[in-house]
Amino acid sequence: MKQVQELPGIVRHALARGRTLLGQHRLFATAAAVAALPRVLAMLGYEPALLVRLDSYDYLWGAARLSPNLINVSGYSVFLWLLRPLHSLAVITGVQHAMGLAVAAMVYALLRRYGLPAWGATLAAAPVLFDPGQLVAEQLIMADLLAMTLMMTGLTVLLIPRAPSWPAIVIAGLLTGASATVRPTALPLIVLVPAYLLLREGGWRRAAGWLRSGLALTAGLVPVLAYVGWFAAVHGTATLTDSDGLFLWARTMSFANCAAIRPPADLRALCPGAQPGVLARYDPSQRPPPFSYLWDHDAWQWQHGQPGHVTGTAAFTPANNGRALRFAVRAIEAQPIAYANVVARDSLRSFAFGNSVRFPSGQPSTATMPAADQQYTIGAILAYAGNDQGIGADLGGGLATRLQPPFATIMHYYQRFIYLPGPVLALIVLAGLAGCLLARRRSAEGTFLWITAVILMVVPTAEHEYDYRYILPAVPLACAAAALALRRPEPSRSPAISSLKWEIP
Repeated sequence: MKQVQELPGIVRHALARGRTLLGQHRLFATAAAVAALPRVLAMLGYEPALLVRLDSYDYLWGAARLSPNLINVSGYSVFLWLLRPLHSLAVITGVQHAMGLAVAAMVYALLRRYGLPAWGATLAAAPVLFDPGQLVAEQLIMADLLAMTLMMTGLTVLLIPRAPSWPAIVIAGLLTGASATVRPTALPLIVLVPAYLLLREGGWRRAAGWLRSGLALTAGLVPVLAYVGWFAAVHGTATLTDSDGLFLWARTMSFANCAAIRPPADLRALCPGAQPGVLARYDPSQRPPPFSYLWDHDAWQWQHGQPGHVTGTAAFTPANNGRALRFAVRAIEAQPIAYANVVARDSLRSFAFGNSVRFPSGQPSTATMPAADQQYTIGAILAYAGNDQGIGADLGGGLATRLQPPFATIMHYYQRFIYLPGPVLALIVLAGLAGCLLARRRSAEGTFLWITAVILMVVPTAEHEYDYRYILPAVPLACAAAALALRRPEPSRSPAISSLKWEIP
């Protein structure tokens, strides 16, 4: 006790405040402490990280050279550049695991602010705390976790104050806009946040609503326009990437029928029947998934590209991207019902049993990577960290890491028993929908969170294809929306939370 009294006053105050918070939120603090354990096991069992071909290496190369990538937006590379002086992939994953716990804490704080009991708010945060898909996202050198953190931070800043102040609106707009430079699927947030503020302030007839909405929209556009300017300065085109049209074209291959589309002569080479091998199957149900069309190097977009050191980018030129976008728009206009059907079908896969992201159960194979890709992957890690991080021999295939027993073995069994089942996720989404539709349960915040979650789940499938990893940023929003729908219709404010003075002055 005497040692504590000898500490500076500000430190003593911080320690006392920390003890008070832990006492008030003991249940969540205990859950978060338990959730830290599988994160430590993941870091020890999959060293130094999980790396996906070839996106992870693109992000590392972009951080080493600080340049925008042609295929993926490079906001995540900027984040990696900030951590580059530490020369460690393990540091990246450690920071990301801390960010995952922070996202769970924001879900908890937001729900406590709106009157949920500690057990309800902790339960809503449980998927972020314990789901192995979430843990994989944190262990991956990929952009999903950073996008989730930026989105959740922006929405928390916006929703926790009783009445969002002007600084809070600006910060929320900047953070949601920044998330779009990490994952473009977050772009709808730039419009959703202003729409929420407009409705919250009484609709279009009130000037205050328009002013707040306009401020949020302007703040959200700032990071996006800054990124577009950076991309234009480096590559000469004012856009986020040179890939959006090609990704959407690959999506249309799931249903496209050129007899219905009637493309002009310069687009006929993009028809399914003009593609090589199995890609040319007439029956859409028998065709490979969209990524096969995008990455088959015998397809039209790869025929005249000039490969460079950054492998796998030769097809992504402004001309190819524009051509692909023209075909995709024509296909969707000619077959809107077929397009809606494939998007709905693939989006519903999120709710199937066993449809999740899992840690590898065995050492990934290194035998399937071409020599050029192998050279690039090692070069990207060397450029970023200064050495191969001890996994030079483990780079290959679709996933790279080095499994370390017994920690990887423990995680293998962990994910067999603890995970978020697809049907449970479906119930969570349905509970949030009920909150939107039932007047007795309806709240502006819950409706906003539910709409945002659903859009974030559907947009990646509509733009390219389904991957469970893409929907992970929507899970905390869906859980928060469901929790708000299930709360008491007129809850009393939690004194423990209100005493924290969340409002931003």
